[in-house]
Amino acid sequence: MVPAVSVIIPTHNRAGLLPVAVESVRLAGTDLEIIVVDDASTDNTPEVCERLAGICYLRLPRNEGLAAARNAGIRASSVEIVAFLDDDDLRLPGSIDAQLRALEASPDAAFCYGRLLAADPVHGLPTGEVIPKQCPDGDVFWDLLEQNFISPVTVVARKQTPIECDLFTSGLGGVEDWDLWLRVTERRPVVTIAEPVAIYRRANLTSGQMCSDSVSMYRQMLRAQKSALQLPRAAAAPGWKRRRARSRLLSLAYNAMVHEAETALVEGDPATARAKSHEALRLRPLRARTDLNLLRLLRAA
Repeated sequence: MVPAVSVIIPTHNRAGLLPVAVESVRLAGTDLEIIVVDDASTDNTPEVCERLAGICYLRLPRNEGLAAARNAGIRASSVEIVAFLDDDDLRLPGSIDAQLRALEASPDAAFCYGRLLAADPVHGLPTGEVIPKQCPDGDVFWDLLEQNFISPVTVVARKQTPIECDLFTSGLGGVEDWDLWLRVTERRPVVTIAEPVAIYRRANLTSGQMCSDSVSMYRQMLRAQKSALQLPRAAAAPGWKRRRARSRLLSLAYNAMVHEAETALVEGDPATARAKSHEALRLRPLRARTDLNLLRLLRAA
């Protein structure tokens, strides 16, 4: 039987988590091709994959990062629909089949995405939080320019779409997925389903995830947005529309830095509080001068 969807799972040194991720995929859909892309792990990932029945195992000769691993999986896929899962996250039962039906019902859509159940970074247990709160569909390009609300672990896509948009770009420090979604949605609409489709492990400073370094992540987001604002559709838009997208992302980053500085101070980590506060000051210097909360944090840290 020809598989309906290829599910690509990049992995690096997470042999203990990988089998659970693979098993969650098996429960998420029927007629699946599961491609595990080993990004040159140095632990016992190859041995673990030998014991995982029914997977396609692909090992990269050197550690190239998440974008390259996903691209290798896309190229290795034998079918026209692909989905993605990170090795520390989980798919929910029946979710891929549900998204495939939604995608088939919308022939113009580039991909289908959905919501996540957020989980704590230590035990991976759902916290009750569902993200994002809103899941716009159709033409989402300008909404997506302001912030990334599409997690790759929720995406079921027509394979030709990322290929036509030159796949994931390496070296973007954890925002390579957003960069690709922007290039895709500039051209084509998307579809969504209302229910959560995956469990996503939240990052913290010690979780080892790429997104745990929020200062670097937001800097990369601002760089990626700057590049996306030069895409033909954005470049042809009125200047006020581009400035509004830039301003809203800057405000999002600023608010995140202030919140994380407050949290770090409460947890007795003045060094982190100081770093986050100074990053907020760098992002919005004029706003920072009149932000009493930030000024208090700068003094306390």
